[in-house]
Amino acid sequence: MSTDHEGQADAAERELADMEERSERVGEHIEEARKDWDAKVADPGVPGAGGDPERAEEGGRHPETAYPAKGSSDEVSEPDPADDDRGVDDTPADEDNPAA
Repeated sequence: MSTDHEGQADAAERELADMEERSERVGEHIEEARKDWDAKVADPGVPGAGGDPERAEEGGRHPETAYPAKGSSDEVSEPDPADDDRGVDDTPADEDNPAA
């Protein structure tokens, strides 16, 4: 019967070693990500990483508005009338302006 316990102990030791190895790899990934983020925060060329939302929003409220459209004017879509990314003006109508 001691063989069964020894087998279970060996399996538990292997599992523990595997978990320790995975934990070490996760720690390395976290450290790499931390170094990458710190480098981005320190780089003024990465908008928004340094905690400067004004710089991150240059060119418009949304990043996609910072770049001019390509193609002919008939291929370029119309601007969002509601400026809400859905392209639908769902502003509730009021008593003074029922069409709004």
